Amino acid sequence: MKVVIVDHSHEVVLDPSRAGYSTEVRMLREAGHEVAVTQVHEEDDIIAALQGADAAIAEYGQFTEKVFRALPNLKIVSNYAMGVDNVDLEAAKAAGCAVANSPDYCFDEVAEHGMALITALLRNVVDYAVDVKHGIWDWSKAPKLKRIHGLTLGLIGCGQIPRRAAKIAQGFGMTVVGYDPFLPKETAEEAGIELVALEELGARADAVLSHVPLGRNTREMVNKSVFDLFRKQPVFVNTSRGLTVDEHALCEALRSGAVSRAALDVIVSETPDFKEEIFSAPNVFFTPHAAFYSETALEEANRTAAGNVVEFLAGNYDKVRFAVRPAAL
Repeated sequence: MKVVIVDHSHEVVLDPSRAGYSTEVRMLREAGHEVAVTQVHEEDDIIAALQGADAAIAEYGQFTEKVFRALPNLKIVSNYAMGVDNVDLEAAKAAGCAVANSPDYCFDEVAEHGMALITALLRNVVDYAVDVKHGIWDWSKAPKLKRIHGLTLGLIGCGQIPRRAAKIAQGFGMTVVGYDPFLPKETAEEAGIELVALEELGARADAVLSHVPLGRNTREMVNKSVFDLFRKQPVFVNTSRGLTVDEHALCEALRSGAVSRAALDVIVSETPDFKEEIFSAPNVFFTPHAAFYSETALEEANRTAAGNVVEFLAGNYDKVRFAVRPAAL
């Protein structure tokens, strides 16, 4: 069967004689499948690339209702990522097309990155480093810093990644409170998280880590009404999806001081021209959607994405990490 790797943020090597011959390509070929690689994201380009294909592996490529209607023979879309916000899941269900993802490949990396940003903000690491780079040797230019031990971290969303971040925070001696209406209290307690209402989180937190999946109910979930709850001018970090935060409201919170400083691994436009409002906000720094990255994590994602396709096409459905499981199976 034909499998097309639609888009990818890492090099995909098709030639087995070359260094770096890609894990996913090897797995698919060993299972007897034809593999093609392209780098497209938009509807019409995806439709053209997937002519005659039985399966697709994607990262950001947009699988819309139009795409599924145009490709009735497409059997599965397997995402490299844990998120599937690039896929219209209802359209996939209607088309009887499976959707799979890589739900746990970078949990440790993102939790580590989130807490690295939190601690960099609380210790003024980035501003100090930039000053020294420009020949300024002056510790006193920092905002008023507090000892991390004894501060309170507030988690907006308490899924697998924030729960790992909570354990790291506890290693620094932080108290951790969290808001997550879907998390069982027992699970939170196991991670050392005190579940609270958003109002209480806003009142107590010295640092806030937002990490919620993007969906209809979480788009701009962190907005002015949330920032208005912040009482201690906390630092703020987002490591999930840019669209879960109202960027204009965050800019206003940074300007007013409701948020003292922020670090963002994700923003609304991830092909920025750097003229977006968020780049002109004070006291914010960025990493380029890099929290997921380690060579270990990429290898796991590649293996899972290809494994989902191999197992699905072999009929081993219990081994597939389904986001959408067709009703016919």
